[in-house]
Amino acid sequence: MIRSPFLFLAPVALLGGCGEPADTDAMLDTVQMTELAQLEAIKARDVRGAVRIYRPDATIVLPGGAPVKGTEAIGAAFETLIADPNLAVELTQGEAWASESGELAATTATGTLTTTGADGQPATIPVAVQTVWRKTDNDGWKIASDLVAQLPAAEAAAN
Repeated sequence: MIRSPFLFLAPVALLGGCGEPADTDAMLDTVQMTELAQLEAIKARDVRGAVRIYRPDATIVLPGGAPVKGTEAIGAAFETLIADPNLAVELTQGEAWASESGELAATTATGTLTTTGADGQPATIPVAVQTVWRKTDNDGWKIASDLVAQLPAAEAAAN
């Protein structure tokens, strides 16, 4: 059996190819600024601006609704939401995490969503939002999954 004296260096060489960990703070700054831009697009009733940050295979769940998958269906959901004359969204960004690999991030927010209720009057509900982001080579950060959940009244009062 022939042994190479340099075989013990193979793991070191492989680790060298792993690169430096991503700057997670910079990643989160970018993602959170993108979220704020989306919120501004929603407030401006700009469907295209609100939807352009979703991946083609993204899923969104809005309060009281079934999961909606794909940018075309997400665009239709936003068309309906943005057409509501009583629409108002107020969110406060919460905790956020980013992977050291630089490929994934998750953000949270809490706040309120106002839409037209069944009685035709404005109805405001407390919400929590959790968003999963994936970095793409060509388009930067895109939303892979967006969950907007209605909070119970007691939990909302605590936030």
